[in-house]
Amino acid sequence: MSLYQRPALVHPDFGGIECFGSYWQGTLVLNDFEKPFRLIVRAKQEGPSSEQATAMSTLVTSLASIRRAATAPMTELHRESELLPDPAGMSGDRIWSYLEPEQIEVSDARYYRNGNGSIAILLIFNSTQNMDFSPAIETTDGRFRQVLSGT
Repeated sequence: MSLYQRPALVHPDFGGIECFGSYWQGTLVLNDFEKPFRLIVRAKQEGPSSEQATAMSTLVTSLASIRRAATAPMTELHRESELLPDPAGMSGDRIWSYLEPEQIEVSDARYYRNGNGSIAILLIFNSTQNMDFSPAIETTDGRFRQVLSGT
């Protein structure tokens, strides 16, 4: 039996998280999605950086607009992948009933190659129509960037 206790903290933006070396892990419920996401934050043992915290705070306060911005591209992605049971009847927010929260990945400042220090946060979902399909919403510094295919 190991006596090693993983570093842990309760962070105002990330909730309760535990250190696993080069990343921190926990779970997080976002108001616009009913089920919890697994949370992975790429950070050193000191915990999430102030830039990561700012990006997550921006994401949380902008979540409704991020979801609205992602709805049409997420619907189109499913349509192109032929994963919708009734593509003609798909309108509004209905696409979200075919997705379940899976994981939030918070990058460190090295994610984007341009070197500007921006933080990517990916909201990854599982498709209820195909277990091998996990599309994501990519945000940069907490603002909507694009929807990514998850095949």
